[in-house]
Amino acid sequence: MPRTPPSLDLASRARLFEHLGVMERAGVPVEQALASLQLGARYDQALRRLRQAVAGGRDLASSGQLSGVFTPLETALLRAGQEAGNLALVHEQLAQRYAAQARQASELNARLLMPVGVLLLALLVEPLPALVGGALGLGGYLAAVLLPLFCLLILYVAARSLWRRWQQRRGVGPGWIDDLLLSLPLLGSLQRRADLRNFCDSLGLLLEAGMPVLDALPRACSTLSNPRLRRDFANLAPRVAAGQSLARAFDALPLQGKSMLVAALNTGEATGRPGEALLRFARIQAQQLAASQQSLAIWLPRLFYLAVAGWMAHSLITGAGFFPTLPEGLAGR
Repeated sequence: MPRTPPSLDLASRARLFEHLGVMERAGVPVEQALASLQLGARYDQALRRLRQAVAGGRDLASSGQLSGVFTPLETALLRAGQEAGNLALVHEQLAQRYAAQARQASELNARLLMPVGVLLLALLVEPLPALVGGALGLGGYLAAVLLPLFCLLILYVAARSLWRRWQQRRGVGPGWIDDLLLSLPLLGSLQRRADLRNFCDSLGLLLEAGMPVLDALPRACSTLSNPRLRRDFANLAPRVAAGQSLARAFDALPLQGKSMLVAALNTGEATGRPGEALLRFARIQAQQLAASQQSLAIWLPRLFYLAVAGWMAHSLITGAGFFPTLPEGLAGR
């Protein structure tokens, strides 16, 4: 069974789309642009599959989907860019988005080094009193240190794998986990903003290229990652087909903070440029989303550090490390 190539990391995705954007602006064919792209030995197999698919006559979006290099969201956005005749703009937007996410991830990892170090120190220190008092042998001490680390590693890998699988879903009806993610105080808001930005980006591109709105709406819906939002936004096309304006159709959606979008669309439809209004709104959403992600990158390590420090304090106060217990023979005298 062939080994599945690893998914590109954020920095590699930023380099990929930056390179494709520059080559597209220069008028270089996709096949030649990919031939000059290098992302390191780790991703050679993935790039080889992408090059083979393009050489076989498929378009870039289909080739990326077939080879597994592009995510479903990237594939949908690239298809929108191809149909809109503005593929370079999509490349540039994706490159900027992934470059920003890579910087934020790097900053988050750097800020997490201290609390992770404190956690490791806590795991080493917490069973020490039992080791010194003879209640634990060396094997028991190592087990007490390594077993929690092993469990935390398994939880991290499992959570990361489940999150990636959930993001890869398409054509699946909404379930309870989708509603749960949207209801979370911070993550739910980030999910809504990211999906709304993607939807307005792709719909704006298609409308600016002259595609009829009823043809553009289903394609824009395919960029939504959350099935619940995808089903809600699918109601836009029937309303527009019934004679409603795009602004009025959006106003009927159960969408938080939609007043700015409806106002922008009213202005855009009055001037005959709804696509331009959607792209302008998408840029505002992207800026707000970046600010929220930056705040999360600042506060998440602090909360993690406080949790670890609180656990250490609780272990010291309630355990033998803070109030050592006398041996039974001495305690009875």
